[in-house]
Amino acid sequence: MDMNDEGRERKIAMIEQFYGFISATEYEKLYELCTDDVRMSIPYQLPGFPNHGAGKENLRQLNGAMDRYSSTAQTVVKVEPMLNPDSFLVQVKGDMVVRDTGRPYRNDYLNIFRFRDGKIAEWVSYHDPVRQLVAFGFTELPVPAEP
Repeated sequence: MDMNDEGRERKIAMIEQFYGFISATEYEKLYELCTDDVRMSIPYQLPGFPNHGAGKENLRQLNGAMDRYSSTAQTVVKVEPMLNPDSFLVQVKGDMVVRDTGRPYRNDYLNIFRFRDGKIAEWVSYHDPVRQLVAFGFTELPVPAEP
């Protein structure tokens, strides 16, 4: 194993820790894995749910969205290193429960993680918003508030 492989293995372990901390709702430990200016993006997110943030302080403010779930289990299924040794494609399965409806919210996520200086600098998460709609009991597509 060369030095590059060791660095990748360490980063893969950090990604697995990241999701372990989400599942355990230990967000401060999660932020220790990240750069101070970490960026989060969730394209296709439903209106009323956070879809982006930048910096640890901003992301801390968005943690309240996770309070909507009484269970937040997320499991890494596969991590694929990309050509850039600081980038990874990550498949995750979520098995959560929506607090207000009691309904299960199971989703598959495709994520891109980018590292800088040995820490997570960017996290982009793609998911199926229809599954989220059903779990939250929506009967029609929520419309974003007027600006």
